[in-house]
Amino acid sequence: MAPPNYSILPVQETDLDFLANFVHTAKLRLSINRLLFQDWPNDPIQTQMYTAAVRSGFEDPTTQCFKAVDNHSNEIVGYFVLARKRPSQKPPQYEMSESSSQDTPEGLNPLLFAEVMAASAKIEREFKDTDHFDLIYICVKPSLQGHGIGFKLVQIGFEQAKAENIPFTMCAEAPAYGFYTKLGFSETSHADIDLGKYTPAYSGFGVFRLTGMIWYP
Repeated sequence: MAPPNYSILPVQETDLDFLANFVHTAKLRLSINRLLFQDWPNDPIQTQMYTAAVRSGFEDPTTQCFKAVDNHSNEIVGYFVLARKRPSQKPPQYEMSESSSQDTPEGLNPLLFAEVMAASAKIEREFKDTDHFDLIYICVKPSLQGHGIGFKLVQIGFEQAKAENIPFTMCAEAPAYGFYTKLGFSETSHADIDLGKYTPAYSGFGVFRLTGMIWYP
């Protein structure tokens, strides 16, 4: 299948409902989400959460939101959110807080949610004293992955990091780790979550890893 002829454009407010569903669909592939969300797949809760996250990112002045659009069909086939972060900056609303007192959102497993928050906070601490760009979201339509769309979206971060001569970082989920290492990112730290604690023995769930990664211009 030939890759589409596509353009990279800023996200518009009219795109937000579609993009919330786009992220929702992408996250269905993560094994951890089957345990994080109670009554899986619990589509109403997932829809509510990703809608809030996409809108918060769009409205945050420290972030930039982009879409990859197929020029033939006008379909959105990729989504990318880049944040500029400065030392001691308060985390935006769409990111998990480091505070252990944060209430568990409705519909989520509280124990696993606490572990995810702690893992994310551990990785974020690696970068909190560094002026940097941070990748918040990247999603590419599954049938078009491997055709360079993800690379083109990440290139936005490379260009901006080069322009300001500061690092480009992320908290990578395990399935995308190899993609980022091929692009030149290096691992800074990782946090492991044993999903087997939340399932019957021998049910096929093991360790889920979040990895802090960095790229220097």
